[in-house]
Amino acid sequence: MTQILAPDDVQAIPVGNLFDHDAPKYSIPLYQRNYTWGEEQIHRLVHDVLDEAEQEVQKDYFLGNLVVAPPHYADDPFDVIDGQQRLTTLYLLLTKLSSRQHLRGRIGELQPLTYEARDKATRALRDVADTSLNQPEKESDREDSGILRAARIIDQLLDGDKAGARFLAPRVTDYLLTRVLLIRMPIDRTTDLNRYFEIMNTRGAQLSPVDIVKARLLRHLTDPLDRKLLNRVWTACADMEHYVGMTVTAGDAQLRAEVFGSEWDSVPTADFTKLRAQLIDRPSKDNPARDEEKLPPTSTAMTLDEAVTTYARDDVDTESVDADGGDRFTSQITFPTLLLHVLAVHGPINDPKRDDRQLDDKQLVSRFAKRLEEQKLTERPAWVRTFTTGLLRIRYLFDQFVLKRDATLTRGHESTTDDEPGNWSLYRLARGTSSQGRRVQDTPRYPPTFAADETGTGPGSLQRRILLLQSALRITYTSPRTMHWITDTLRYVTECTDRGQPVTARDFLDRLEAHTLERVHAALSPDPEKEEVGPDGLPLGFAIPRIIYTYLDYLLVEEMNRWEFTFSYRTSVEHFSPRTEDAEHISDAYRVEDRSLLNWLGNLALVTVSTNSKFSNYLPAQKANNHAARRQSLKLELMARRAETGSWNDEDVRAHHEVMLKLLIGALGTRSGGIVRGPAIGKQ
Repeated sequence: MTQILAPDDVQAIPVGNLFDHDAPKYSIPLYQRNYTWGEEQIHRLVHDVLDEAEQEVQKDYFLGNLVVAPPHYADDPFDVIDGQQRLTTLYLLLTKLSSRQHLRGRIGELQPLTYEARDKATRALRDVADTSLNQPEKESDREDSGILRAARIIDQLLDGDKAGARFLAPRVTDYLLTRVLLIRMPIDRTTDLNRYFEIMNTRGAQLSPVDIVKARLLRHLTDPLDRKLLNRVWTACADMEHYVGMTVTAGDAQLRAEVFGSEWDSVPTADFTKLRAQLIDRPSKDNPARDEEKLPPTSTAMTLDEAVTTYARDDVDTESVDADGGDRFTSQITFPTLLLHVLAVHGPINDPKRDDRQLDDKQLVSRFAKRLEEQKLTERPAWVRTFTTGLLRIRYLFDQFVLKRDATLTRGHESTTDDEPGNWSLYRLARGTSSQGRRVQDTPRYPPTFAADETGTGPGSLQRRILLLQSALRITYTSPRTMHWITDTLRYVTECTDRGQPVTARDFLDRLEAHTLERVHAALSPDPEKEEVGPDGLPLGFAIPRIIYTYLDYLLVEEMNRWEFTFSYRTSVEHFSPRTEDAEHISDAYRVEDRSLLNWLGNLALVTVSTNSKFSNYLPAQKANNHAARRQSLKLELMARRAETGSWNDEDVRAHHEVMLKLLIGALGTRSGGIVRGPAIGKQ
């Protein structure tokens, strides 16, 4: 029987007890939005649990809050006020885990989760274990489409991702069920929900990890003007949707020219004293005097709360929407992740392990604490000053050399999520001018980063190649924790800048390709004792890393002269010849007799989750007619062309497989000094 909770009855609920037969039922009220989590959020949840479960000494892991309104009557469900995305994901995950034979008895039958007055969403939750892979999404705005997509993402993660095998280990699943906790917080049904959400979203008492790190750095600076500089740089860099060259000197073009050069295209100084003279000591439009009477005393005996109260306020205005293009550009990472990249760039070079926890923003406070502890007490102020200038310089280089989304460009296939508009862009900030009558004023302009290079920006140009490869890496490594290519990029351009060496398009592309080829080579060299491999020693089916598919499409752009191709967010492995044949309608021309070939690279392509759902068990000839799907992958385009000629059988799979591998091995040879380290290829 459902229990009635008092408004102050806060409980820590293990995930394994959320939906068991003695637990209360939960309902998502009608005013809540539909389920929207995608791969990045789902993978983040799973990897967070993995990180904690695989620690030598396990501790309880608090996943977040679940705010509920208890029912009037004992048998009615709790209304979920806050935390519905996480709760729905856990329900889907537990449903999928309970379908595994060894976990069925461990998890048991789940109490139903319902969506109020949304029958399709509720029905999707009921049926997801058996039918999620076979239900097509006919409309992008269906109330159940997000649930069905999430179910497929979880299936693919558990069945085909290396993390899936780790997650299904008894130590991890036991940890999930018993040590991963949600804090269930009841509120009275008479609560003004609008007021509740306002308080939850604006309360200042809860310090974020970013606030804590900032305050701890400030405590190591004795001069209040030094602290003011760190605050100014920090606040400007935290605005990830505008170029830092605009925000740190907002409203003052003269100051911008002093900090970033007359054309606004120079890296700021690494000299802390000089930067302070430019941004803090120098009188300007926004800083007419030093206002020393407003600054705190120089004592270092500041508590954490005092530091946050004094310095966490936003003292940097954003450039006007008209001046900076508004929300035109969208960063691909958040500020906490940028801080971790900066820390990595200033840390050990070329970490061979490329530890994903290095870029895990849950580790933000501990990462900075460890780095500070590595410094002698007397050297910590100098380290903070170096970090301050390094943060501004690396953020400037990030703006110049790492791709963004440009909302003014919409080709239709380039979004990294179902909702994100725009096209990939790689632009730098530069000084321009505009005229209003007789008045001429400075304005920002955004030329392509490598437009001045000898190859220009057209088809086949180095600018276009760099943008294609960066976008391929972006859609391959979707979790911020795995974006080591950004760290490598920032380290390279920082090294060039520190040496006074220009960053050329050719050298930049070579560095980016070298990083990519390391990943490709590793992907082509699996451990046969840990993974299933084919006769040529290559991984099979879902075990094939995503970088293989995306790098192949990058290579095929040149092979097929398809420079207009753009990378879309694709996560689903599609078997071109389906694993379940339509025996009644299939012809010999489209029958794969050797069923082991179905999991070869030659029969696989990477598509969106919705395309995988629509393809279902269609025959190759039918799939070839889906031209919208073919645009997602040049590899899929080649497969479809071959199927259109009249067959897709054993010979076709082997032939396409060999062509793709030769392309990969050729790239490994010609783009890594002529040394081919990949597997040998022979006609199978």
